[in-house]
Amino acid sequence: MGKVNSCLKWVFIFFNFLFGILGGVLLVFGMLAHALHHEQIENKVMGLIFLYIIGGATLAISFVGAYGAYKEKKWALIVFVTVMIVGAIALLRMAVPIGVARPAVYSMIEEQFRSAVPLDEADPQIQQAAETLQAQFKCCGLFDGYRDWRSHIPQSCLCSPDESADKCEKAERSYWVPESSRFFDRPLDTEKLVYKQSCFPILMRYVEKALDIALGIFFGLAVMALLGVLMAVIMLCQIKDQPVAAPAVFTVNPQPPKYSELFNKIDC
Repeated sequence: MGKVNSCLKWVFIFFNFLFGILGGVLLVFGMLAHALHHEQIENKVMGLIFLYIIGGATLAISFVGAYGAYKEKKWALIVFVTVMIVGAIALLRMAVPIGVARPAVYSMIEEQFRSAVPLDEADPQIQQAAETLQAQFKCCGLFDGYRDWRSHIPQSCLCSPDESADKCEKAERSYWVPESSRFFDRPLDTEKLVYKQSCFPILMRYVEKALDIALGIFFGLAVMALLGVLMAVIMLCQIKDQPVAAPAVFTVNPQPPKYSELFNKIDC
């Protein structure tokens, strides 16, 4: 077979090495998630299976690609090209709809959260989720601050004493419910300072960042896959079958040479 450009070969092998690292990271991440969340494994089975499949397939195809380049094996490079093209198409099929449907996704999320207001009448699980957001992001309510809770403002809305004044606001007296176990137990004449910022805008910023990261990963992996396909195709073009030389054929004549005829010709 013809020789492949050595520089291209080693660049391609390094490319597959990086792909192999990515596959290994996905497998390790899946195993860690499996170990840390084994008590809630029923709710995360599909995600773990996805990580195992993608990580294992990435690791396997990177090995096939590196082997095909190092040994200059056509079949391995053809398998690599086929899998990479399929993978790039799958990534683009996931990334493009996400990018196009982003406004619709935002509207759907906002609609779901607005249906939970007022929060004091929402499902207990939704209330617990809202309080978790409030404690984590130092915010109160979803859209209209503490008013989303009406007269049952939870303690997670309270500003801490060392909180800066520009992040807090004074709750109106009509929203005070001192007898509520979920509200702070202070006298009625004490100012009630709660977080001014609503939680939904903060949450949406994280959603936007998550979508940006997901799109970046999908498009980045698709570009890398197509780059790998291009290098593999170039190597396939450089690998040319050389013509096979015909084997030498030796024949043995059972009759002895005719020395007498040769002698007579020389004598004449």
